Amino acid sequence: MKISSKQVQEYVISNLIKHDSPDNLARRTAIQSHSMASPYVKWIDGIVYRIQNLTFSGIDDRLSEQFIDKGILWVDIEYAEMPDFTSTITSPQENIVVPVIENSSDSNEKALIAWIKDNN
Repeated sequence: MKISSKQVQEYVISNLIKHDSPDNLARRTAIQSHSMASPYVKWIDGIVYRIQNLTFSGIDDRLSEQFIDKGILWVDIEYAEMPDFTSTITSPQENIVVPVIENSSDSNEKALIAWIKDNN
């Protein structure tokens, strides 16, 4: 058996949406989630976010090839400022609770969040 690992070398953000509150991000996450998947968001360094990976979504085979050949990952990101970590976000508009994953140990996404904070 062979095991290999392919690290992300570059993120290409095709769409970046900043929400005015974590509640609005949670609401949109819940509404847009697939019926077979539980909605959730992630948190790093005062930012709550969700990432849609376009590279392996079947949109375009060339995106998958770019990752395999060059480590380029195409993503859409939605985020909101949330200074303190909480394990859930409640959206009163939809009467839903969305879990929040503390994701600071993911070095790739930590670098991505640092870029968002520095550039927006």
